[in-house]
Amino acid sequence: MHRETEAQVSNPRKRNGHRRRLEQQRWRHMQADCYLCYRPIDYTLRSPDPYSFVIDETIPLARGGTLTHDNSGPAHRWCNAIKGTHSLAWARERVAHLITQGKAPQRAAQVSAGPIRCSDWFGGRE
Repeated sequence: MHRETEAQVSNPRKRNGHRRRLEQQRWRHMQADCYLCYRPIDYTLRSPDPYSFVIDETIPLARGGTLTHDNSGPAHRWCNAIKGTHSLAWARERVAHLITQGKAPQRAAQVSAGPIRCSDWFGGRE
């Protein structure tokens, strides 16, 4: 039997692992587009590819949201990293702005194993 550590129990993402996997399966089956940038998601890509599939909570768990189908949506890893705990409207506007400026990761580029850098995504270098 799997024993959860104290840190896993306090983290809602670990506590809701089964529910999160069910939501991932549901969105994968629907093959829905990213609900932040409205572009198609390649569901075969794996992490840490910036265009891989992740589940995003519209109202983040950190702000009192729940892990339900009504409060979740499919997103690219990059789009989700930009959204963070911001509102859906803010994130959609910011993602569109970054794409327009050409600051979105290039799809053809090799993906490094390092973290996604977000230094200028929030207006630091504009």
